Amino acid sequence: MKARVTANAAYAVADIDKRLYGSLLEQLGRAVYTGIYEPGHPQADAEGMRKDVIELVRALDTPICRYPGGNFVSAYNWEDGIGPKENR
Repeated sequence: MKARVTANAAYAVADIDKRLYGSLLEQLGRAVYTGIYEPGHPQADAEGMRKDVIELVRALDTPICRYPGGNFVSAYNWEDGIGPKENR
């Protein structure tokens, strides 16, 4: 028994939502700390986010970036990320 697939690029069933092609920010290595978040760095904004890194990521034109990503999402408590920093 043989199978055959024929693809016709001119035949579109539907548009694909560009958010399916997003990315994630995993708290591993230097991705977050000393990566995109580094308070006190000359390129950091008032919140500690590295403006130079944000511009590089923005240039990738990634439609959505999920945080946390990867395996760390299983232990992430969303309440740790809301409210004033001094109260967390």
